[in-house]
Amino acid sequence: MAGTVSGSLVALRGVGMEVSEPVATRILHPLDLDIAAATAVAVVGPSGAGKTTLASLIGALQQPTEGSYRFDGKEIAGMSRAGLAEFRARDVGFVFQHSHLIEERSVTANVELGLVGADLSRAERADLCTTALEWVGLAALAARRSGFLSGGERHRVAIARALVKSPRLIIADEPTAALDQETGRGILELLANATVHGATVILVTHDPRAAEYVDAVHRIVDGRLVDEAHS
Repeated sequence: MAGTVSGSLVALRGVGMEVSEPVATRILHPLDLDIAAATAVAVVGPSGAGKTTLASLIGALQQPTEGSYRFDGKEIAGMSRAGLAEFRARDVGFVFQHSHLIEERSVTANVELGLVGADLSRAERADLCTTALEWVGLAALAARRSGFLSGGERHRVAIARALVKSPRLIIADEPTAALDQETGRGILELLANATVHGATVILVTHDPRAAEYVDAVHRIVDGRLVDEAHS
C-alpha cells in the first residue's frame, strides 16, 4: 500500500522488528497496516506469532527496527524516549491480561492511576473516575478495596483505568484469559464499545469470539500479516 488511507489513526508502512540478542531473530516481517479512528480491531494468531510485539509497537512500548509508524499523521517511529512516554501518557490506554491492581487500594484509587501526570484538581480527578466507573458499570463499588473484587470486576476496573483519561487508542492484550465464557463476552463487548467514547481499540487475543465484536480481524502467523477479514 502506498500513502495513508484517509481517516486512518494508525498507519504502519514497512514496519518490522528484529532483535540481535541472544541471537539474531526476526519477530515481525515488514508489514503495512491501517486502523481507522474510533474502530475496534482484533489481532489474532498462534502463540509466538508476533501479535503482542505488533501491539507493543503500536502502543510505543517498543520501537520498530524498520519502517514508518504514523499516529494521526505524526511519525512515532524514531521518537525520543521522552516523546514516546508523553505519547503513551496522553493518547494510549493499556489493558493487560493481568489487571495489575493495587490490592489494598480502593477501586477509585486504582482507576485514578490512569491519570498519573495529568494536571487536574482533586475534584476533576474524582469526576473523571466516577464517569469511567459508570461506563464499566462499577460506580457502586467505587469505595471497595480492590482485593475483594471478582476476576470480571478486576478487568472492568482495569478498563476504567484505561478509559479515564479518554485516550485515543486502547490496547488490550489477552483481556479474556482465565475468565469464564459469560464474563469474557462481557469484557469483549465492553472494550469494543469504547469506540462509542471515541477510542480506537486493538484486541490482542486467542479468543475466537473477539471477531463478533470488532470491525476487522488481522491475523499474524510467523511474524507475517497473512489475513485481514472484516466482520
